[in-house]
Amino acid sequence: MASKTVTVLTVHGRRQNVKVEPNTTLLDVLEQVCKKFNFNAPEYDLKHHNKVIDLSAMFRFSGLPNNALLEMAPATKTRTEEDIMLVMQLEDGTRLDGTFKPSTSLLHVLQTLCRDKANADSNPVMIYMRREVLWDSLDKTTLKNLGLTGGRAIIRLLQRKPEELKTQANVSAPLPQKEKPEEEDVAPTKTVPSKQATEKEQTPTTSGDQTPLPLSKKQKDEHSSSMPGPSSAAKQKSQPSNINKSKTPEKEPKPKPEPEIHILGERDAVLFNLETAEHGSFDLPDSFFDVTVKDVRHMYADLRNKVRELEEQPLMTSELRKLEDEKRVLNSLARYKNTIIRVQFPDRYILQGIFKLHETVADVMAFVQVHLDDQFAAIHLYTTPPKTILSPETTLVEARCVPQALLHVGFEADQKPDKPLKPKLYERLSNATGATELAARTRKNFIDNASSSTTSMETDASMEEDCGSSSGAAGRSANRIPNQNFRPSSVQPATTSDVKMPKWFKMGK
Repeated sequence: MASKTVTVLTVHGRRQNVKVEPNTTLLDVLEQVCKKFNFNAPEYDLKHHNKVIDLSAMFRFSGLPNNALLEMAPATKTRTEEDIMLVMQLEDGTRLDGTFKPSTSLLHVLQTLCRDKANADSNPVMIYMRREVLWDSLDKTTLKNLGLTGGRAIIRLLQRKPEELKTQANVSAPLPQKEKPEEEDVAPTKTVPSKQATEKEQTPTTSGDQTPLPLSKKQKDEHSSSMPGPSSAAKQKSQPSNINKSKTPEKEPKPKPEPEIHILGERDAVLFNLETAEHGSFDLPDSFFDVTVKDVRHMYADLRNKVRELEEQPLMTSELRKLEDEKRVLNSLARYKNTIIRVQFPDRYILQGIFKLHETVADVMAFVQVHLDDQFAAIHLYTTPPKTILSPETTLVEARCVPQALLHVGFEADQKPDKPLKPKLYERLSNATGATELAARTRKNFIDNASSSTTSMETDASMEEDCGSSSGAAGRSANRIPNQNFRPSSVQPATTSDVKMPKWFKMGK
């Protein structure tokens, strides 16, 4: 890595450029500047963006950019050098410890802790925080040069030549391949005998002569057909699929249950159990749940589009959000007339009713309480997920319960019955198919009524056009509304009552 430069702004306003290496400590930078301008280094700190930085850190771990501007500032407390409890770890895992001063050189540390390796023949290399110190630099490098002025530290000791340090170990290895499980339901095939077995069977031996006899042409053909090859492998692969298709009969689709409808009272109320709802069951293979590369790409594209929409979505004020809600309400009122509300009880029974859009949640609660065994029980309605309790004063269109919604009934903790509905209602149960058909029938009636009203309006308009066509051109021009930018005289016939005449104009006889 090429050397970099930092700029230090001194206390008297001078700037000093200092070249640093990746392993240079910031304490060395401060001492170089203080040595040049005759300052006492322990009395000052270095700041970067008004933040005091750690002087014991190396430049590569400090997070400072190239050409960073550092500022000298008086230290709140004068730094003092303390004893360092140093641990040296050997290659075999052995650890040797001792206490040293920050001014102690690494060669003295090595001679004190491990004297037998303190020679040039053993090629000692001491490593601290990815900083490698070779034998030639051990006597010139002190613990203070490493950024150690106190506390505890650990140094590794290796025995390597300088050229071996640049060679990295190859730690990559091919991943073990998973063995494919054998298919269980495969077609029965003839066992292929091995080559030695066939030779033994086809070459009868005696005690005197053990030389194999030559094979005939027919035996050679049979032997070659029994040997595995590309064609035989393809046949073996095609056979199991055909057999599996013949073994697995096609499942006939289950017929839909006949609808049962028992209207309980007002609002076309019906009661059914959630278990009667159709739940499609499909026998999917395990490979269906395996995520392929194509699936990951689709998921990544969807996630990227969603993030883009959230980032590019404009900020909306409360007035704009209120306006959007009003638009949604108006669109729902123009498109739908009724809404189907289903209320689910804790015993998995569902009560269905039809409501107007302008009705409130309190109307739905009153509808539910009529069918409760205890009509005075305190209840509330909520939607899930997440659980949101609906306010009784909110209209159904404002509560987003259009064109249909599933609400849940909540009771007080001490009033939660096992069967909250009236006992006679359980005797007149419908099924989910009947409830769905009843809701569809209600929607269809609304669409037919809307189409008939539209047709009647069109016929009235056509009759008016026919009556207008029988009248003359003067009648049509009289019914026409003139443009405001034009004078009335340019559209309608000029009359004295409509047009103001100038004083100098005189009507003739």
